[in-house]
Amino acid sequence: MTRLPKMRSLLVAAGGVALVGSLLGARLLGAGGGGGTDATGKSPPGPVPKDATGTVVLGTADSDPPPARYGLPPVLQAGQVVEVYVKQGEEVKAGQKLYRFSAPLLEAKVSEAEKALGVARAKQAEAQGAADAHPTTVAVQAQAVKAAEKKVELTHKARLVGQFHAAEKYRNVTTDPKKQQELIDNDPDLYGLYVKFAEAELERDVAKAKFEAVKAAEDKQLARVVAVAEAEVKRYEAAAATARELVEACTVTARVDGTVERVSVSPGDVMGISSQAPALVLIPAGPRVVRAEVEAEFASKIGPNQIGRQVIVHDFTDPKVTFKGVVRGPLGGSFLPRRANEGALVQNETRVLEVVIEVPEPAPAGKPPLRVGQRVRVIFAP
Repeated sequence: MTRLPKMRSLLVAAGGVALVGSLLGARLLGAGGGGGTDATGKSPPGPVPKDATGTVVLGTADSDPPPARYGLPPVLQAGQVVEVYVKQGEEVKAGQKLYRFSAPLLEAKVSEAEKALGVARAKQAEAQGAADAHPTTVAVQAQAVKAAEKKVELTHKARLVGQFHAAEKYRNVTTDPKKQQELIDNDPDLYGLYVKFAEAELERDVAKAKFEAVKAAEDKQLARVVAVAEAEVKRYEAAAATARELVEACTVTARVDGTVERVSVSPGDVMGISSQAPALVLIPAGPRVVRAEVEAEFASKIGPNQIGRQVIVHDFTDPKVTFKGVVRGPLGGSFLPRRANEGALVQNETRVLEVVIEVPEPAPAGKPPLRVGQRVRVIFAP
């Protein structure tokens, strides 16, 4: 019976401790120590400086332009990382290689296109060679025609000489003119001369026909063949260039100068189109800004008169850490979802007017620097 009052006292004391702990935790969360959001989807207010005057809104430190996220190249549905060229904290220049994916299918297309290009170039060289040699071929055929005509002339003279000597020969054999002509017509030597003359005429006609055919080819066929061969070469050159560009696109390069903030891949890793996390995050070189999130209830207090005016930027959790900023114009013209909500699986309906604050000195002496992604509070002058 004496133990019951003691146990009751202990239970009451334990309940009191739990209540105090809950109240302290709620106060810390309300002060922004957790950096989360309340039930309405808004960030908790955090500690406000005691001497703050004007409109106070929340914001996020950012780079200008914003951080660049790199993933799977658009030419691939999936791929395996084979080489990583940079490491975290390294400064890179635009165009510098970051990492590379294997692309066996695309490389095979390059090889196939280059082989086809080689064949097309060989055909072009053959056609062009024939076209270049054609004037010589025409000249040679013209000489062949002249030679054939000369042969006709000589064989004709030989036939006339043979007729003269045959007539003299058979005039001594008989005085009968009919008999003489009959002997001449049947003379084997003279007949041979007639045959040679006829053959020479046929050869001349064939040479002339070949000459005309060669000239016709120069005007029609060769020019067309060369043009077709050149078009084929251009087509395969374009195909090979496209294939090489696709392979080169599998090597991801920096779009801007900046500093590598995070490398999430290593050789052997596989990425697909469904991969959510970026392979690499790059903070672009350039000024630091704060993207102030002005909710609708405060938008009427932030007008064009604020452009160019100085504002005070406080760290979200420590109001003693401050930075000086200047409002950049033009001001946003629409209420859009917060940047923090972009890509989130669970969205809320909070929309804000974004105002960009330039921070000329993001790393003042004796203070921690303003880091990209850091939550801050912005105090606009009245």
